[in-house]
Amino acid sequence: MATLGGPTLEQQIRLDAVMVDGRLAARSLVTTRTGAIAVALVAQPITDIPQLLSRLFPLCGMAHAVAGLTAIENALAVEASPAQRALRETMLLAEHGAALGWRMLMDWPLLIGVNPDVRACADLRRAVAALSAIAQPGQWMIIGGTRKHLDRADLSRPLSALVRNLTGLFPEAAGARSWSNLESSIRRGASTPARLIGAARAGAMADYGSHNRPMLAPKPADWFAARLAADAGFSNAPTFDGVPAEVGPLAAQRHPLIADAVSHWGKTLATRLLACALDAQVVAERLSHAFDGLADDDSSAVDMTRAGCGAGVVETARGPLAYVVEVADGRVAMLRSVAPTEWNFHTDGPFMTALAAAPRVSDPVAAARLLAASFDPCVPFIVDVAGGQRASLNAELALHA
Repeated sequence: MATLGGPTLEQQIRLDAVMVDGRLAARSLVTTRTGAIAVALVAQPITDIPQLLSRLFPLCGMAHAVAGLTAIENALAVEASPAQRALRETMLLAEHGAALGWRMLMDWPLLIGVNPDVRACADLRRAVAALSAIAQPGQWMIIGGTRKHLDRADLSRPLSALVRNLTGLFPEAAGARSWSNLESSIRRGASTPARLIGAARAGAMADYGSHNRPMLAPKPADWFAARLAADAGFSNAPTFDGVPAEVGPLAAQRHPLIADAVSHWGKTLATRLLACALDAQVVAERLSHAFDGLADDDSSAVDMTRAGCGAGVVETARGPLAYVVEVADGRVAMLRSVAPTEWNFHTDGPFMTALAAAPRVSDPVAAARLLAASFDPCVPFIVDVAGGQRASLNAELALHA
């Protein structure tokens, strides 16, 4: 496998702002995202790409690997078997669950002044690691798939543990079958998500976080491919019909009660946090049925020298991650991608327009940091007010996912 050097730029998002009449007025939003990775992958052997992507993007490594792998297989006109696709989907769900666990157990407690639940987070991540070890990532990242024999008894233990851990993240939603029931449970709830959502519904904060940008509903890989192939700039500044759009749990509305939340609360900060919290129930439910598609399988014949262009898109905890790849003679001729962070933190996108439209609140800086957390930047987010730098919102050190 080829070896690539790590990025030289510190990955972060920095909001430079000033206080004007009790409001936080943004001067600029700077994202130190390096574009060198896509360039560095050109001419690399296509067989190495999935593993390289999983290492370059440690937070969402499986998502990058599967999106890139799917794009390469489509470029080669290779169709992975249902069993191979089911295993990949299971691993994506597990990674999605790990990201949700980190947000609700490690990031969100700090926003309401309590200590992170390190033990619960470790338990959840341990289940994900056990599942990954059994699935053997080095094997399922092979173009066209590989021969596999899965021990269902071994898989059931970490899967069951992961489902249990995810359900426990937001217990107020576990038995909710109607909006009124869920809203009442949140008001009485003691979990971190319930308390954080409650804080976001208090006073002037109830109207905080709305914006006039569209919500990007799930799109097929071809939709992303057309835009990525036509415009290299789409990777860093994506738009929907020329307008920056929001992606993520609120836009995708994976849980059936999110539509009710929007009709009652609007597309606000609280609704966005709720959509993320409810994703834990959605992922747990999907993982509980993961066995349905898992089966023993064999590899497919693949002509690695074929030339072509293909795309792949997967849904991550933060929104859609898409790749388009051109291949020829077993190597990458072109590779481009677009990630959720570039949508939500576009300089004229959802975060910035929501901040500009925000009502006056008691602590504008804290509210802005909470707004950023609701979009989940996945890298440190820094608010610099008139030259006075604030502590980062999120200490995760990883590339954009």
